[in-house]
Amino acid sequence: MKLHFYRRTLLLLLLSIMLWSCQNSGSLKFAFLTDIHVFPGNESETAFAQAVGEINRSDVDFVVITGDLSNMGSDAELNAVKAILDALSKPYYILPGNHETNWSETGGATYKRLFGDDRFDFKQGAYRFVGFNTGPYMKMSDGHVKQEDMVWLQNTLSSGNKDQHLIAMAHYPLADGLDNWPQITEILKQQNVKIALCGHGHKLQMMNFNGITGIMGRALLSRDKTDAGYNMVELNGDSIWVSEKKLGQEPERVFAWNINESKQIQDLPISELPNYDINKGFDRLEVKWDYADSSSVLGGFDMLPTGMLAWLSSDGYLRCIDKDNKQMLWERHLGTPQYGTPVFYKNMLIVGTSQGNVRAFYAADGMPVWEKEFTYPIFGEGMLDGDQIFISLGKGGMACINGSNGKMVWQFNDVEGFVQVKPCVTDKEVIFGAWDRHLYCVDKTTGKLNWKWNNGHAAILYSPANVVPAVANGKVFLVAPDRYFTVLDLETGKQLYRTNEHQVRESMGMSADKKYMFAKLMNDTVVAYSTDTPEKGELWALDCGFGYEHNPCPMIEKDGVLYGGTKNGEVFAINTSEAKLIYRYKLGNSSVNKLMLNTDGNLLVMLMEGHIFELAYPFGE
Repeated sequence: MKLHFYRRTLLLLLLSIMLWSCQNSGSLKFAFLTDIHVFPGNESETAFAQAVGEINRSDVDFVVITGDLSNMGSDAELNAVKAILDALSKPYYILPGNHETNWSETGGATYKRLFGDDRFDFKQGAYRFVGFNTGPYMKMSDGHVKQEDMVWLQNTLSSGNKDQHLIAMAHYPLADGLDNWPQITEILKQQNVKIALCGHGHKLQMMNFNGITGIMGRALLSRDKTDAGYNMVELNGDSIWVSEKKLGQEPERVFAWNINESKQIQDLPISELPNYDINKGFDRLEVKWDYADSSSVLGGFDMLPTGMLAWLSSDGYLRCIDKDNKQMLWERHLGTPQYGTPVFYKNMLIVGTSQGNVRAFYAADGMPVWEKEFTYPIFGEGMLDGDQIFISLGKGGMACINGSNGKMVWQFNDVEGFVQVKPCVTDKEVIFGAWDRHLYCVDKTTGKLNWKWNNGHAAILYSPANVVPAVANGKVFLVAPDRYFTVLDLETGKQLYRTNEHQVRESMGMSADKKYMFAKLMNDTVVAYSTDTPEKGELWALDCGFGYEHNPCPMIEKDGVLYGGTKNGEVFAINTSEAKLIYRYKLGNSSVNKLMLNTDGNLLVMLMEGHIFELAYPFGE
């Protein structure tokens, strides 16, 4: 009897040890969702609710969602997602995608209010999961992991139990399309990350992220909307299985491998590293000066002739430096994050903040001068005209503010979407687009609507909302994501000319003498039009060789030289009279945010990675 008791006790002990061992070896199952694209009332909302119901009835341990929860990042869409997730009985971990970070009407504030941080770190048994935001941020660009997020990722992964299997998660694939993928994959490899899960491509497939096994998840709805489903991941010790789970059907296993092996990705392509060889052909170009911020910069910069230079950082600081000696003159934390561009006015620096304020600081020491509160986050750059600054107010439309004291002159808020762009200001008009498919023209003195123009597209993402319009010869010129070059009558808003012969996007510029309009295409090319007779078609189209392109940074022209920037850190200069490329030069691999010419005629360039450059070229030689 005693022997039987001991045997039974021993058996129970062994079973307990085996169960403990199994749990700590990492026997897990989780649902992996991505690219949900919910809009209230659409098929995705219904399918997402069905998926949550299935998951509740399943044996998964938790759920991860790697971005693109919405179509437009709007409050209505995000609230619809949250309402469905509130019915989920399993723990979930969530990240934003480019549809939340590019077009958010609150600059990500609603996402954080509903779902918390845009990065996570949690442990489950023998596994550790780390997720991070890959942008982009309030404009078209490649994905980008902010400098401060890279520091967080490095510090987070280097702490904790080294015996745990590390699994990374992000929206963008850790490859071409994420501008700093080489740095990210190196950080992950240093910490022996075994797997990286992502979305964005809408197709379940295995990928090679610079030697890390990558799994891109299928979208909730197939592209033709014929089926709905998600992805399932099972982990047990060193084994991993990935399945496709179509709604109403049993999971279908697609991939299986040993988590410590890499042979499963050996024959898969790896993205090519950024290539700077183009610079060798333009060695007459000189980088005279450069400065690197510790954070990314999501907007632009402004500079005084004295060399005082200011910008807003992604970690929430307004920074002002002396360019000559690179010394920080002062900095003020305004709240995280910031997307706007400061503007120097007299002895002040004026900026709109993501916290919904327009604020003025003394340029010399950063002490506050005045502050005007608004309801919504502000993302753009103000346009100075005399003593008035015209600035977009997000969902609050457009405002005219007295630069000296911050008093409101007028506010136009009869918009259906949010406004983020720097306006075009003429003698009598203020012209700007919004994310509601409209271009608006209001009276400069009163703010009353003169006219508004609609591009005719049902899709809001085609709005002329992130392009700075231009005016010449009684005409308004604009380009937009609908790929059209459009000319309107300034007085009436009547459409005069519209063509999609060239696949333009959101980047254009006007010559200093207002005789020519220039637009950047989505592949390699820049086109020029006469502002007098644009309907006669382009004057020239020049293949510059910069590849696929969608960076909205405005181009600038002076003395017959047109300057532009790309999504991958290249700048270019064109001789406009000869339609000839003067130079192309690669400064980094992130988006060019702003271009400016200083009093010496040198080009200043701000990259999203937080790097500022001054370039000199011997044009007269």
